[in-house]
Amino acid sequence: MDRNELKSILREENSSALRSLPNGFYRLVDDYIHELEEEIRKINNPRSAESKILEDELQSAINDVETIFIRRVRKVTSRATSNAFSSSSPRQDLDKLLPAEQAVYEATLSAIQVARNGLLEPILDPSSSITPAKAQEDTEPEVSSQKVTGEPTATGSVQGASASAIDTNDGVRDKVEIAKRNINEEYFVVRILKDLPTFNAVDKRNYTTHAEDVVVLPAMNANVLVKRGAAHLITK
Repeated sequence: MDRNELKSILREENSSALRSLPNGFYRLVDDYIHELEEEIRKINNPRSAESKILEDELQSAINDVETIFIRRVRKVTSRATSNAFSSSSPRQDLDKLLPAEQAVYEATLSAIQVARNGLLEPILDPSSSITPAKAQEDTEPEVSSQKVTGEPTATGSVQGASASAIDTNDGVRDKVEIAKRNINEEYFVVRILKDLPTFNAVDKRNYTTHAEDVVVLPAMNANVLVKRGAAHLITK
């Protein structure tokens, strides 16, 4: 890596197109910057013309690589935003991303889709959503109107309170079973079609997958991978 090559990459990043970076681009830039710093130390005269030239080149290299990074991140997040609201397959230039950039794309896309499902979908399709009040009712166990204190009830028996406690426990178990079924419905089984970088899914877990792996993923992330052509849906 040298000044001319770095400037050339910077000019290419001015366009909206995604381009492949040289293999080990950031490592090469890091080596280049360290070489400049070492040359400046060897001169050991900050007032010399040669030292000032190297200082200018060093600062320029730092500014250029930072600008390249910012421009590429903007392109990545822009494509994630566009694909989150598109029914068509993502453009093939996504394969030009570095692994770390692919992780940014996946995280941004997942975050947008989670926000869409939580904020926009209840408005666009009210029948498929549950209001907060309703959700709270569904998750709270049914409690008998009688207090289970072991004291006589209005009928004068402790047995009524015991029966109420049994009914309440049954209600709690029913709610737990329903919750388990809901969790199962939120995960899909997919077959991975190509090696993917480690990504953080909507269930806050990290997943590292390789081609031909059969994995269980959150429905949100599974749909994203299928849409990108990176996975094949086996079962919902």
